[in-house]
Amino acid sequence: MQENQTPNEIHWEAEEFAYHPKDSQWFITAGIVALGVFVSLLILKNIFGAATILLFFIIIYFYTTKKPDIIPITINTRGVAVKNKLTPYSNIASFWILYEPPIKELILIRKEHLTPKIVVPLGNTNPVEIRNILLANSMKEKEEEESLADVIARRLRF
Repeated sequence: MQENQTPNEIHWEAEEFAYHPKDSQWFITAGIVALGVFVSLLILKNIFGAATILLFFIIIYFYTTKKPDIIPITINTRGVAVKNKLTPYSNIASFWILYEPPIKELILIRKEHLTPKIVVPLGNTNPVEIRNILLANSMKEKEEEESLADVIARRLRF
């Protein structure tokens, strides 16, 4: 293959999300917040709200202790496949590579409105190679910023 030729396909594996180990202080702080909200709702006689908060924090506990799976990712002439689920180029409106170490992600904006954004972790893959393949397949590059929810989740170490 010549040096300036773009490959037709690239494969890599990456963690499905960035895992941040939580120490006991993180869980104690979250527990105090949960208990405070729970007790406040009980005092206000809002049983449904208290039960909802309790369920919400149980779900958060399981989510924060879950370790990420290693997922296979492929970009080829047909589209982008994450966990062997192909998103064809015809369903992708644009892409952006967010590269602000330690953040290294491919953001795909889909044409469908129900799931408009797919965030693909790049792992140790070269973002320039990925960009070249996507541009070679006539994909539109459009700058995307990290959502407020993503920023908050990262700051809270989710």
